Amino acid sequence: MQIGLFHSIQWPEGSDQTERYAQALAQACHADALGFDSVWLTEHHFSRHGIVSDSLAVLGHLAARTSHARLGTAVSVLPLHHPLRFAEAAATVDQLSDGRLDLGIGRGYQPGEFRGFGIDIAEKHARFDEAVDVLRRVWATDGPVSHSGTYFSFEDAAPQPRPRQRPHPPVWVATDSPDGLATCAENDWGVLLPQGTSLTITAAQMKRYTEALDRAGSGTDRARAYLARAAHVAATDAQAWAEAEGPYRDFLGYADRLRRAQHPGGGRSPFDLDADLRDSALFGGPETIITRLAAIRELGIERVMLFMHMGGLAHEKIMSSLELVAREVLPVVREM
Repeated sequence: MQIGLFHSIQWPEGSDQTERYAQALAQACHADALGFDSVWLTEHHFSRHGIVSDSLAVLGHLAARTSHARLGTAVSVLPLHHPLRFAEAAATVDQLSDGRLDLGIGRGYQPGEFRGFGIDIAEKHARFDEAVDVLRRVWATDGPVSHSGTYFSFEDAAPQPRPRQRPHPPVWVATDSPDGLATCAENDWGVLLPQGTSLTITAAQMKRYTEALDRAGSGTDRARAYLARAAHVAATDAQAWAEAEGPYRDFLGYADRLRRAQHPGGGRSPFDLDADLRDSALFGGPETIITRLAAIRELGIERVMLFMHMGGLAHEKIMSSLELVAREVLPVVREM
């Protein structure tokens, strides 16, 4: 298995933004030094839910401070970006990181983020599709490209620099819908699965994905899925739960309040708020975490990104958790 670190850099009440950024970057660099396979950043705007408003800029910074971990966006909210500017920013990170970028994209779900940029959230699917079409075209040619669409129009544009990984960095899409999974299977894109779901729901998502791969004629050996999971590792199960349960519930509670405040009808939450945390989160001692990861591996999932910087969990406890994962968990799960 491959194990990554997943970060949103939250900004809880009473905390300092500068300190939160410094701690998050230190955690990412520590994960790289400890041998984690990847570091992923998500994009959010206008709230304490996450203060990484430009994930590619932060990954460009991390490219200079890390040496081997792949650097990923999970996700960049593509409908909020001009695809040409996005293509150039992504290629810049790919060059700076010596070809370590993984490009995770999604449609977005927070109405407040779309309102803040003056974009109708009802357009997110059409904007995503058009932006992907532009990206495909600029990645497929080294010459100028012109485009006249519903949301984007330009003439004779040849985005620079070109990606280090050719024709482009690996693409991952946040989706669990049948149509979205089918699109990923048909295009050989990876799938980013959400963190706040029970293992039963995750199993159903993987079943839909493998069926989509079969229909696309790819076969399950072409499956590429990354599962996000809230995680905290301590010496014992009891210690891990005592340290992490409160901060993670605070995180989920804020995310739910934000969703309800931004959407009159509540909207769709990316988290399964009814899930038993003992089924949806990886909290425990090393042996428990290994057992839980083995159960995930049995679903056909080889890659898991750990969400460890949650709520008000102390920086020192996160650093200790990273070290326990590297020392006790990684050597075992890498053989699974």
